[in-house]
Amino acid sequence: MTSRILSENSLLYYLEESQLLDSESELQVWFAHLNLHDFPDNDFPDGGQIADFLFSKIDFPEIQLFLLLIERKRIEPWTEKSEPVFFQELIEITPQKPEPSKQNISPKKRGCVWKNLLYPETLREIFKQNPDSPLDAVAKNRAAVIVHPDLPLCLKVLNIPKPWGYESWYTGVEKRGVALVTDKWGKTELPYALNVFKQQMLADYPESLILLKTLNPVADDVIGDLYYEMHEEKWEVYVVTEIDKTAWPSGTGIIKAGLHPEKIEEYQKSYGKEWAEILLDNFRKAIGEYEIIRRQIDDSTGDISEEILLQELELRQKASNFVGNCPVKIGDIVSFPVLQMHSLQHGIKVIEFQTPHYERLIVMFAQKVLTQNHWDTEEALKKMLLEVYKQPQLEILHKSSGLLVERFVDFPKFTADRICLEKNNSWEDKLDGKYQLLITISGQATIFPVDAKPLILNLEESLFLPVAMGSYRLESTGDAPLICLKAMPK
Repeated sequence: MTSRILSENSLLYYLEESQLLDSESELQVWFAHLNLHDFPDNDFPDGGQIADFLFSKIDFPEIQLFLLLIERKRIEPWTEKSEPVFFQELIEITPQKPEPSKQNISPKKRGCVWKNLLYPETLREIFKQNPDSPLDAVAKNRAAVIVHPDLPLCLKVLNIPKPWGYESWYTGVEKRGVALVTDKWGKTELPYALNVFKQQMLADYPESLILLKTLNPVADDVIGDLYYEMHEEKWEVYVVTEIDKTAWPSGTGIIKAGLHPEKIEEYQKSYGKEWAEILLDNFRKAIGEYEIIRRQIDDSTGDISEEILLQELELRQKASNFVGNCPVKIGDIVSFPVLQMHSLQHGIKVIEFQTPHYERLIVMFAQKVLTQNHWDTEEALKKMLLEVYKQPQLEILHKSSGLLVERFVDFPKFTADRICLEKNNSWEDKLDGKYQLLITISGQATIFPVDAKPLILNLEESLFLPVAMGSYRLESTGDAPLICLKAMPK
């Protein structure tokens, strides 16, 4: 927070109203209205910081509730639109009575945010619907989440259709959709919820969170197979949660990844030091042959002959034989650093954590690509890792009776842990200045924040834990053992 921004000639200039409200409640409520629509610089403090500053300037010690309405605007880069979006934040500050055992007790803060602007006069009318808690009245009216800077946000699942099935997003924010947070009052878009108290929730981390989602391919062969793809910026990890036995009767599925070890051995024996160059050339030719017939099928407007279909199968198999098979069961983990070719196969459901990058190079695909009119085979093969894929080694962080904590990835931008708790066991955790994403994959979790009500987390429900939360206790409260996944930025 800079003195330039919070000088009387800048921020206070935009204060349109600041006065004690006439209220039907016995509460002494001070209301202020700040209009930042025309603020010349988007680099100003978050709503919580501004509210703290203005509250400190009010010379009225009897205040029991301070309400600050902030009108502002922002560009939504995920929509690819250049026009700003106008929105409002309502911040509530409740002064705390000093206790002999505690010093410097900070006021409690809450807030909500919404689009579709309200006039201050309309807002004051809404206050009257719940004079003892006007913020609750506004949240109900706007169907918006009440955000606490030091309490978890419940992440709402957003399903995104895909050619091979669908993805369920928890933190995804892009043109195709924006993840939401939810509570008893309503829903709020994740970026807006994070920015009400951005400094307390994210510290210096960006609002583009670690991406958390599930991938849900259909069980049908080919239709349910994802792209053979490779990333130059994105790091990702899968945790297998379901395997459809109609697709994989044995319960063991296959994820395609890396070069096939038998192909490497074959080419090394036949070509010595030149094996990699020749293998890649033959792999490229096999994909090229397959792409020709793939496009012939995709561009056809009539029935496809049995001969063409058999040829497609033969050429697809010839190309895919260059790629390794990684056997997986429920609970297995596969991680993909940059430049690692891979393809999740049909009927294998996974939870995925990844860096917030939306880029890929498509090596090949057994269906028509809908998002672009070409494959990226040449560029991908030039850059990909020429090695056999190996699953990550798990690091045991803590092990005791009824408790196991393992780190399953340690990427440059984030880490991810698996916490396994037997029934009625608990785990104390600290955030250490980082936010966390928490999701259950088995059992039921109860999260106990410090000095706040516990939250229950059922199967595949997820929370964002803000930096200011500090610490919490995680307890297994279901009938089955609890397995939680946790990701943290570096």
